[in-house]
Amino acid sequence: MIEFSGVILISIAESDLLPILADFVLEYTFTGKIRGLNGPRGDSMVEFGLSRFKKQAAQTDEPLAILALVTFFEREKLTLARYLTRNLDTSDVGFRGIAFEAFGAYHLARAFDVPRLLSEVFEFVGGKRANERLQDEAAKLVTLEKVGDEFQTTPLQIKTRCRSSHVLGRSPSMVDDTLEWLQNPRGSAFCFPANTIGPDLIFVLRLISDDMVLRVCVQSIHTQTLSPQDSEKAIRTTGPSTFLSQKTKDNNSPTCSDPSMQEKLEQAIKNFGIGTKKAGRCGLLQVVFSHPSPLDSNALEEAAKGSHPLAIFPIRFLEPRDSDLGQTFLSLANLALQRPDRKRMSSDEIEGARLKRQRRGTDTGIGGSM
Repeated sequence: MIEFSGVILISIAESDLLPILADFVLEYTFTGKIRGLNGPRGDSMVEFGLSRFKKQAAQTDEPLAILALVTFFEREKLTLARYLTRNLDTSDVGFRGIAFEAFGAYHLARAFDVPRLLSEVFEFVGGKRANERLQDEAAKLVTLEKVGDEFQTTPLQIKTRCRSSHVLGRSPSMVDDTLEWLQNPRGSAFCFPANTIGPDLIFVLRLISDDMVLRVCVQSIHTQTLSPQDSEKAIRTTGPSTFLSQKTKDNNSPTCSDPSMQEKLEQAIKNFGIGTKKAGRCGLLQVVFSHPSPLDSNALEEAAKGSHPLAIFPIRFLEPRDSDLGQTFLSLANLALQRPDRKRMSSDEIEGARLKRQRRGTDTGIGGSM
């Protein structure tokens, strides 16, 4: 029996379904990804009151049921940390890539649960004036919601239930949907953009000194080896001016596939909250999170000459209260790379759930535009 505020909302007879539901709910609340549950599992989700049928598919949009399950899973120790651990401990490159992106987002959320100096979390690259202006700024993770024509910020603590939305993140599958999120994230904190756009993660921090927001674009890379060219590609994906861009055989300069949409995306980022003037024309920090292979130093120094400050998210940053958890994650990430990759099983082969879409299907994890 799963209840919320004293009211029984869900009754589940199959105990073996609980881990599947835990992964489903935790992934949904953190990334906004909805697993497509086929056959009898979809029927069960509807039967248990978590989903409803829409156009012959099980669609999950019952906030009270989700909150009830989140509360239940916290009590049963089926937490987001355990979800990430289970999904990193796999040779399936698709699941592992998704978990690694979420792992980085989770630790960034924990890092900025409370106001913290940017220089304590990020390692800035180059000696730009923008770096000097930002490094000693304290910042806090916030969500954004549009009220009228203005954005309203709300502090977010990932470990508390007091949130502006039960969904902390969104994973738009299309470019138009990503643009819509930038125009109004509706109280969610993280965006895992459509594959073609560029970064793996977009979120905002509020600077404590003046209440202005700093937009942050992050690229996550999980690979044993990383060439200078791949380092340069990974960094480029975090820049708004190169969204929807890629290099071709005949042209070594990135070419935008849709200049009109790229302009809309860049403008949406510029209008995304009241932005700081301390981080380039878009008030944005470009961040790359790479493990275990480091980024090429020359590629970093060259990219740092761009119009926005650039930083890396070093793995040595682990909060004292999270040190054991962080070391477990990194150990699993190392072990996973040493095992042969296997393709993700089809929905006929795996019992329970399959992911709605596969993010960036490469071993490097370098997504979107190149």
